[in-house]
Amino acid sequence: MKFDHLSNPETEEIVNQFIAHVTKTDGDLAEEAKTGKKSSTELKIFIARSNGFNPEDTAEYIANILKSKDTNDNPREFFNEHTFSIEKLNDETYHFIISTPKYNRNDDFILIDSDGYLKAITVIRKSWTEKTIEKFFRYIPTLERLFISSDDLKEVVDKDEDRTLTGFTAKYRPFYKEERVSVQVHGGTDEHLTDVKSTFQAVPKRIEFGQKNSPTDAVKGAIRQDGYASIPYVRSGSEDVGFKTIDSVIDSYEKTDQDKFEVKYRPQRIRPRDLKQTSQVDFTDSTNKDETDGGYPEKLKTIDQSARMEGVTIWIFEEKMGGENYPSNKMVASSLEEEILDHKPRYAYSEIDECNFLVYDRRCGESFEIIVHNQKIRVYAKANTTSRSFRKFYNILDTDFNSTYRFDQKREKLIA
Repeated sequence: MKFDHLSNPETEEIVNQFIAHVTKTDGDLAEEAKTGKKSSTELKIFIARSNGFNPEDTAEYIANILKSKDTNDNPREFFNEHTFSIEKLNDETYHFIISTPKYNRNDDFILIDSDGYLKAITVIRKSWTEKTIEKFFRYIPTLERLFISSDDLKEVVDKDEDRTLTGFTAKYRPFYKEERVSVQVHGGTDEHLTDVKSTFQAVPKRIEFGQKNSPTDAVKGAIRQDGYASIPYVRSGSEDVGFKTIDSVIDSYEKTDQDKFEVKYRPQRIRPRDLKQTSQVDFTDSTNKDETDGGYPEKLKTIDQSARMEGVTIWIFEEKMGGENYPSNKMVASSLEEEILDHKPRYAYSEIDECNFLVYDRRCGESFEIIVHNQKIRVYAKANTTSRSFRKFYNILDTDFNSTYRFDQKREKLIA
């Protein structure tokens, strides 16, 4: 794909080069419906938290990965078997090419680096995104693919009055039963999803939607929990709606991630002699976005103090579908220990009380605390907890343990 004909392009102009690939006339869509064959690949979007990753430093990141003795065989093989080139198109957008010499392939992507997130857009086949950009996102240490809840996935559709659910894949996977349910519905409605929840207790993991440009669907799209969206088509004449839809979906993912995963408050320590000084500090959150994370005004952070002061972030998972069959706290804790904490090599842990674990994520170098009580799993941030370790824990919990937890976060400031 070439961008030479664009002079100082805006991001929308660049994205439109990919939208053109999936733009179809009414005749094209009718022919696809008749033959059952798509005339083009889908536009695909991958979203990750960047954590300071700069696309212009890609070569340096790769060199450091290959130099490190800690790098295992999979990333080493990937980076050795591919070449990477990047060209800056504007302040936030890059043309990124991953080449696979073995197959004489050059796969095009655009990377959008903005608001603390990296977005990759492409129109290559899914089988090749799995071999290229998805592995790139996985093996660059600072990049984290997003993961949102089923409820938040549905909210991405519901928040726009011109966007309607048209299909879904829903799953039910409880840790305390042998049942495994997966339901796919195409051409469905909200009522179908309600029926599936009621009958099978399954919740959506992928949602298909239509974006209207009255009176017909101008854009067909699909979204998943793992920060992945696809656009099978944009109706000819509605390219502007196509871009707005892509921009809106990305924005929804990012805002949900910030709302549910940001560790705004965490444990800190202060000294008793300065408690009076502390009491005189204004605890109003600063509006300065450049201030460091931690949940306190900057002048409070400079107070040199040994009593304990805590800002608390708690993630709460609650089983809404368990009913009388849901197991006891002790059984939940035992299953959690057996299936995740003891089973996953990334975790080291200790049981500090009944149904209470202190967990260390070896890969992130971060810890958090888990308490199981009253059909809820509560996860407490510790002094070094960031969204990175928690996001991964939630991904594992939802995918490998229990698919129907309702998920919420509480943030509080308190002095003890």
